[in-house]
Amino acid sequence: MAHSAEISAELLCDRCGYDLRAQPKDGKCPECGTSVAESQRLAAIPRRPSWRDSDPRWRRRMLAGVWILVFIPLMDVLMAFGWASNIRVPNIFDLQGNFHTLDETLLSFQGVYQPLVFCIGMALLFSKERLRRGSPLDWTRRWGIICSYIVLLLSAMILLFIGALILAGIGALFMSMPLKYQPGVTRLFVDVSTGYLFYGASPTNRSEAVLVAFSSITVLLCCVPLLNALRSSGPKFLAAILLAPLALFALINLVQAGRYWLGFSSSTSGSVLNYNVYFYPMLFARYFGDQKYLTYLTNMSGSEFSIFLIEATKWCIILTIAIWLTIAQIDAWRQNKKAGDQ
Repeated sequence: MAHSAEISAELLCDRCGYDLRAQPKDGKCPECGTSVAESQRLAAIPRRPSWRDSDPRWRRRMLAGVWILVFIPLMDVLMAFGWASNIRVPNIFDLQGNFHTLDETLLSFQGVYQPLVFCIGMALLFSKERLRRGSPLDWTRRWGIICSYIVLLLSAMILLFIGALILAGIGALFMSMPLKYQPGVTRLFVDVSTGYLFYGASPTNRSEAVLVAFSSITVLLCCVPLLNALRSSGPKFLAAILLAPLALFALINLVQAGRYWLGFSSSTSGSVLNYNVYFYPMLFARYFGDQKYLTYLTNMSGSEFSIFLIEATKWCIILTIAIWLTIAQIDAWRQNKKAGDQ
């Protein structure tokens, strides 16, 4: 019988962690049956490559996702300073004019811009990373994307409800016309609007509390890819310290939303439901949109100042992460260009 060469270097099974050094290269793991050759192939792939050697597409998406989250307060700032009324945007559906101002668009409606930006940024942060081995925390990517979609659907609930009311009014207006003059879509408008109003989800305080909970869960899960990105481009302990406040505030929001939904919390609905996208960007606009914002800051109560400090900490952490990864991306680009020139 031909003798198969045994593996001399340390090699653990990629699935169960069994020591495969005494196994032939063409054999299988005696514990789980995984191919030894496959475990050897995966062992050559780094579990956590450096930022420069990681997937370029993943790097770009991580960087874009963080910078998108930085601009969550943008619409509230534009509205507070009055700049939104000076920004003209193309008018597509109204033939009476070619342009409208930004404050006349749907983006300025409460609950549209922030959830949309939040979900786009989170979806980019949960992008799949190639060129590395699997991790026990890879399940956070799948569930993070699911939670992001749930946040987007729950945020659109109020828009769907208002749209159903408008559609019901249009259907009622059509039905008041003589039968021979009614448009053919009258019955469709009535069925769709009444069907949603009867059986669809309607915005309530409890549904808003669920939205707060899912946005907090999304941020908790997002700390995993952010930690992977930061520790591949810098010290791991510094990355953990930077992300710890985000995870802590997410846990606090999650507990408060759960207590409010169960009726155990004595807090007002505003103190809980304002964090429907984890952030509370309107707080910045409230105190900085007026020229007397320094007076407002000095006259804050202790609870108001603590909330303001928490929101400032959240935004500063996201901005710091964005700058950190931008510097790492520029450095990786310069090193790769230098290596290509050599």
